[in-house]
Amino acid sequence: MDAKNFFQKIFSGNKGTHTPTLVKERFNEQFEQPINVEWLKVGDQFEAVFYKDELEHIAHYSANGEMTCLKVNLPLHRIPENIAAAAKLHGELMNAIMIECKKSVNFELIVRDEALNRYFLLISPSGEVSEKEKL
Repeated sequence: MDAKNFFQKIFSGNKGTHTPTLVKERFNEQFEQPINVEWLKVGDQFEAVFYKDELEHIAHYSANGEMTCLKVNLPLHRIPENIAAAAKLHGELMNAIMIECKKSVNFELIVRDEALNRYFLLISPSGEVSEKEKL
């Protein structure tokens, strides 16, 4: 994923869009007592940004109510050790997001090297870096 498109996608979206009832029903079945739910339409997907268990979540749904992706903004102390170790090879860990899409899990990380250059990393659960891009 292109890091610039990733951030553009996060900060864009049509906040005035009507979210289908089926999508909201499926969301409520999957997430008990979410806090501060905000719905956006991004492309052909409906996106719920909310808090649960004091963590920010972003859930993507198709129009038929199927959750297609879930992102969870993780505090650094909750990152698996092997993921943190892989990130450390590239610099100081600044931010981490766990992504569950299509039955696979990956971690999007932002790291900073000694020269204060920031990098976007995409790391598999095994600790393999599949993408690295300077921000």
